[in-house]
Amino acid sequence: MAEFVPFIVNTCESLAGKRKQRTRGYSPKERNPFTPFEIHDPFGLRNAIVPVFRQFTDGRMYGMGTAFHIDGFGNFLTAYHVIDFVEQPPASRPLLFLSMHARVYGTFCIPPDCFVPAQAVYASMMEVDDPMAALRVKSIRRPAIDVALLEAEELGGGVRPPQTLPIRISGWTPKLDEIVLAVGFPELNLSEVDPARQAGLLTEGMFGAYGRVIAIHPNGRSRSNSTPVFEVECDWPPGMSGGPVFNQYGEVIGIVSRSLRAEPDTPGVGYAVHFHLARDIELLTSTLDHQNPGWRVCWAVLEDSASSPVSLHPSRTSAEVAKATLNCPGIIKLISHRIGTTDCIEFVHMPTDMGLL
Repeated sequence: MAEFVPFIVNTCESLAGKRKQRTRGYSPKERNPFTPFEIHDPFGLRNAIVPVFRQFTDGRMYGMGTAFHIDGFGNFLTAYHVIDFVEQPPASRPLLFLSMHARVYGTFCIPPDCFVPAQAVYASMMEVDDPMAALRVKSIRRPAIDVALLEAEELGGGVRPPQTLPIRISGWTPKLDEIVLAVGFPELNLSEVDPARQAGLLTEGMFGAYGRVIAIHPNGRSRSNSTPVFEVECDWPPGMSGGPVFNQYGEVIGIVSRSLRAEPDTPGVGYAVHFHLARDIELLTSTLDHQNPGWRVCWAVLEDSASSPVSLHPSRTSAEVAKATLNCPGIIKLISHRIGTTDCIEFVHMPTDMGLL
């Protein structure tokens, strides 16, 4: 494999100057460029990329995979198979493990606020052609793509608000031999997580792993798994599922969907959801400006047509509630807003399906 320059990945807030921007790349291990390596970035990526847990009603928690924050409104993307337990008994819920306000050393207690439940889960579903189900007058549905959107509950005071990753929905097509970088939490490994391991995952446990694109599957890998994916020679451990996959420009261009670990004499292989080809992703990311990574589509409350936004909201309803609290008439506009800044432009073309808006 030809030498490549380690990727520099920053959150939208860092790129906008609100946080310290990273200037050095994430370097892999010497002579083992595809081997997973630990990432120490507690004030950057760790605030945007988070572990996902399954919590049962008796309080037990199991690590499931990875998710990442996309829009500044508490919405996270992950792989659908990471949270497909929401449709299965017994009753349980997804938890997002967010960061604390301060960095600490030694033994410490994690604030309960860091475990944020998902108050809603969204996925694009499709009917499955099943003759046996038709005979029973039943329909079978499955996700159209291996992607789900998690809407987090309102954050408490003990948790750090998540930072945001720049998402490239369109305008990028992977080329064969192109290098990509996946980030996630492989140490979750589906086992029950006790309090001691929770502390470790809060400060450590985030890994990156480079890989090389070796194939494109526009129609998925099989009839039963039709999610458009690009295939990567890599060594992505299981807990990476749902994690973001970056291109060399630091943009998220896919999600880790499936992987097979490398063996001593055999390279591993991974499959990442191909955002540019997975058209249903647009329905799940209606708060994003799909043409401009790092920008979001939202409703702004303004004092007048020439003023800067007083507040920004993911829905017109929430904007109207905010407007009602102003002492002046105010107006509401649909805008495209650069996350982390006051930059915005009026969003002229209303999407045909605004999804969550």
